[in-house]
Amino acid sequence: MTPSYLRTARGLLLSCALLLAVGAETAWAQPTAAARESAAAVPRLVFPLVGAASFGNDFGDPRGQGSHEGIDIMAARKAPVLAVEAGTVKFWTTSWRAGCMLYLYGESGTTYNYIHLNNDLGDVNDNRGSCVPGVAYAKELRNGAKVEAGEMIAYNGDSGDADGIHPHLHFEVHPGGSGLANPYKHLLRARRLLFTAERGSTFTLALTGRVATALAQELSLQVDQVRQWPGGRKLAQSGQKVSVAVPETATIEGAPSAPALQLLTAGLTVTVWTEPAKVTLAAQAGAPGTLAAQRVVVKTK
Repeated sequence: MTPSYLRTARGLLLSCALLLAVGAETAWAQPTAAARESAAAVPRLVFPLVGAASFGNDFGDPRGQGSHEGIDIMAARKAPVLAVEAGTVKFWTTSWRAGCMLYLYGESGTTYNYIHLNNDLGDVNDNRGSCVPGVAYAKELRNGAKVEAGEMIAYNGDSGDADGIHPHLHFEVHPGGSGLANPYKHLLRARRLLFTAERGSTFTLALTGRVATALAQELSLQVDQVRQWPGGRKLAQSGQKVSVAVPETATIEGAPSAPALQLLTAGLTVTVWTEPAKVTLAAQAGAPGTLAAQRVVVKTK
């Protein structure tokens, strides 16, 4: 007969072994605390493109080389590509699959991959360019440069194995620099910008869109197109709602006569020319209080 103290010891050992096995299985099945903290460390991002863009949740979809590790964002060829947070950039030009690529090492510790950047010199898919500033990367950008959130860093394209496919940005999010996260939820809540320009410089915009609401000194519109000065760059937008202050000095023009602001009905198409202002991230996003109208023109048929 086995002594009771031996049976007790064996029971304790078996219990410990079971607990260790369960603990190991739990640790394998669940993300570590460090991984959860890394994922939580991804800040609210600036949306990585300016202008009309569309995307779905294709993270993890089957691909020839394995599962899809990012989100494909469809946008116009050469649409401005932005830094989603402040950090340091690194050019990557040696992957035939990625084509022209850029890493952004964010200040939060998250790394972002920008893949299939532009390699075309003309307005069509000519593949005559290379992965250099002014073609793939922003004209004045240098490898290793520090950038601000919302700063233009590249141009959208179809280089690498995206050649001949609709221009798009393959965008990846790597919390902690080495983890892998689905960018989808981060893109949904990202701050979209209306335009890109050097911080501290002076800008004016022509915002064309449909009236959402019009009050005594504020106009809210869904923007379909933005034209900016200096430069005159024109970009289609996807209906971003923007509030513009309309001071008493602003002019309102259009049929049947110059209407009062509150008579502008929802759905009416207008173009708003803004007063000159300094470029800030808030102004780029069209945040309330950052844009003021100089002139409002009602579109007539």
